[in-house]
Amino acid sequence: MTIEGKSRLPAAGVRHLLATSCLAGLAAFSQPALAQSEGAAATDHGLGEIVVTARFVEENLQDTPIAITAQTSEQLAAANVTNIGTLGAVVPNLQTVPGDQQSAGTPKISLRGVQQGASSSLAVPPAIAIYTDGVYHSTTAGSELDFTDVVRVEVNRGPQSTLSGNASIAGSIKLFTQDPKGDGSGYVSLGYGTRNHMEAAAAVDIGLSPTLSLRAFGHFDTQTGFGNRLDFTCMMDKLGTPALAGSLPYFQPDSGRKDCIIGHTGGETTAVGQVKLQWKPTEDVRLLLTARYREENLEETPNVALTYATPCVPPTTGFPGGIGPQPCASVRASNQVYFLATWKTFGLMVDDRFLTPERDGGVYDTYATNCRPLLDKSGKVGTTGFPAGYPDGLCYEPRKKADHTLLSGLFEARLGDSVNMTAQAAYTKYSNEFTSHLDQSPLAIVFSHFNNLDEMWSGELRFDGKLFNDKLQWVLGGFAVKTDGYQNNLITTAINYQISSVHGVNKSQSAFGHFDYNITDQWRISGGGRYTHTDIAITIDNPQAISFLNAVHSTQNRWDWLISTDYKINDGVMLYASAASGSRPPGLTTILSTSRQLAPTSNEDLIAYEAGIKADLFDRRLRTNLTAFYLDYRKLSTSVTGTECRNEPGDIASWFNANANTSAGVDACKKFPGVPDPVNFVNNVGIPATVRGFEWEITAIPVDGLRINWTGGYNKYKSGVPGKAPLAPGETNPPGYLYPGNHRQPEWNMHADISYDIESPIGTFTPRLDWNWQSQQDFERSSNIQAPTALATIHPYSLWNAQIAYEAPEGGWKAVLQVTNLADKWYHYEVIQGSANSTTRIGAPREWKLTVRKDF
Repeated sequence: MTIEGKSRLPAAGVRHLLATSCLAGLAAFSQPALAQSEGAAATDHGLGEIVVTARFVEENLQDTPIAITAQTSEQLAAANVTNIGTLGAVVPNLQTVPGDQQSAGTPKISLRGVQQGASSSLAVPPAIAIYTDGVYHSTTAGSELDFTDVVRVEVNRGPQSTLSGNASIAGSIKLFTQDPKGDGSGYVSLGYGTRNHMEAAAAVDIGLSPTLSLRAFGHFDTQTGFGNRLDFTCMMDKLGTPALAGSLPYFQPDSGRKDCIIGHTGGETTAVGQVKLQWKPTEDVRLLLTARYREENLEETPNVALTYATPCVPPTTGFPGGIGPQPCASVRASNQVYFLATWKTFGLMVDDRFLTPERDGGVYDTYATNCRPLLDKSGKVGTTGFPAGYPDGLCYEPRKKADHTLLSGLFEARLGDSVNMTAQAAYTKYSNEFTSHLDQSPLAIVFSHFNNLDEMWSGELRFDGKLFNDKLQWVLGGFAVKTDGYQNNLITTAINYQISSVHGVNKSQSAFGHFDYNITDQWRISGGGRYTHTDIAITIDNPQAISFLNAVHSTQNRWDWLISTDYKINDGVMLYASAASGSRPPGLTTILSTSRQLAPTSNEDLIAYEAGIKADLFDRRLRTNLTAFYLDYRKLSTSVTGTECRNEPGDIASWFNANANTSAGVDACKKFPGVPDPVNFVNNVGIPATVRGFEWEITAIPVDGLRINWTGGYNKYKSGVPGKAPLAPGETNPPGYLYPGNHRQPEWNMHADISYDIESPIGTFTPRLDWNWQSQQDFERSSNIQAPTALATIHPYSLWNAQIAYEAPEGGWKAVLQVTNLADKWYHYEVIQGSANSTTRIGAPREWKLTVRKDF
């Protein structure tokens, strides 16, 4: 991206082509640091132009009929946004939740009520297209990409199906790293902060010849986590309650000398390096080669326990103490068997004794060990017992490891006065290994281990040009991607386990075209279409649950379209409106509880309508962009967690609209022979729905040096499935109905920041304050039959960040002192409710970091 007093293209070239992807909309505010970092010249001390490439050509953001938020690395860092998992703090109607303990590098993303989902399976297509330098990231696994050496990030809100393809029904997120300039520039940066946070980065830009240039970049970051992994027995001794530890031994013999701390959560060690080589033999030809590698060695994800269910087993098992306060009829048989084993082995069951003590104003610690001890598995509840080969007495390293390789080549050529060609080919490889210890206790009732490996090959070829004295701009292109991956998993819940190997191949090919026609100098109409063929195939080798050694396929052929118009009232004000389709192909479920649960997920289909205004006012001292949108979901893929009864005979399982982790789930299974044994059964259905809302992005420079930004969004989701509220005893609602009080994503989010440049003889000091706020979010698992419980509700909250930056008058020295979570607020991102307990992924407490940088 460049920012200049004028666009690099002539007026007609600014409108040069490209398939505007589905929704048009609200443009991003002009960030002051953006202009500074790119050497932009503001007009009369006002806001400079921002040039983006959302439609594959460089054009002024304020003239682009797409809802874009564009931010630089400086702005993102100042707002404590370091990766895609935290990007939602500064983008209207974007919610991002960092990856939790059930995933590695897989954030949950929701944009305008369109959800990416939590699955990291390559058999479930993304809902948001994520790109690095034009290279598509084809799976949600590993999509929590970092922003190191990123020049800018563009978030295109609304479906982008005509340009980015049918796996961008919610929009696209595009990262752009610095290209070589060959001018001998570079920098060195060092940082230090809370909990031994050490960071080092360096870049150099070299001109190897008049036509060949190279840029090399490296970044290293390490920090100790803010949560403690605690030795439970040691802590019981420390707290004066040793009887609560039963006969469970110390996890480490010397834990007492280390204040019962056996490790940490939330810390990281990462390293990333990138090399770009650019060859420009003429002004009309460019070849860019990129190699990037990132390695992660992370401490365990900071998940903590919020509640524990009351355990029990029937007195007929000989369980000392009899039945607990919760009737055993409401605890499923598999959990009772596990409780009996831990009692017989250690005199313990999984209960609220494993809630850790609070410190620093909130819950940050865990008793999880990433180990399951050897158990006495001889007991049964009725006829239910441990299966043969049940894995116990095993440990995994308390780390999450991942590596990501990207290789790409980009070739651009001007073929004539009005025709250009762009070709890009890429290869990416992502692998990870991690453990999920969800019950957060040393008894490890819910304990799994995952290995993923995904390889992707992609290629795109585009031609664009102009006709009829530049009144018509056109683009034609094709895109193909193939992802080949493996998931090797050990999944255990209570007495059930699976050792599975899933192989998946995801292929997609598409052709697209787009046309812009300038009726007058002020009025433009646009239209585009894209045809896509998708084929997802998986094989499953899972002897404990289900095996399909012959590939199971999910396919789709799909047309998507866009029509839009925009009108320039004057040089500073533009109106626009659009209608477009969005789609998401059907996927396949790869993690199943029983052999009776295999089924494809529903495809998704919507039509989006949008209208907005982009305005630069008061000699470009005020930028106000407003938009309104309406999404008409003809089919929305909705997963509803219900119950399958393992004690139901036959090859076909009934789906009960009740949670298996509740007494209703147990009651549903009482109609079948044997001890009621419910298990979660996810039913995926396509339902109608609507989302309506609006967004605003406002930037003001009231006086020179003072900059104020305020952005926000509102979205209102409504299910098209009829239902009833309140329900009478015994009544239920169909899957997909959203009971009043539940939300698909927070209806409101806002961000604001204010900064002021203070000039002095020794340099410029710039203090800045950031504020982020979101409305209520809830995670009720039975959202179709009841309002969210207190446990499942995250109430509205604000976060504040502050920094002061210094820039020397000469010599290129810069320093930034940053404090995040200024009020030291305890906050969390989600609630995961299981049969034994409920957990959450927590945010970091107050932290500070000082960074010093030398540019040359």
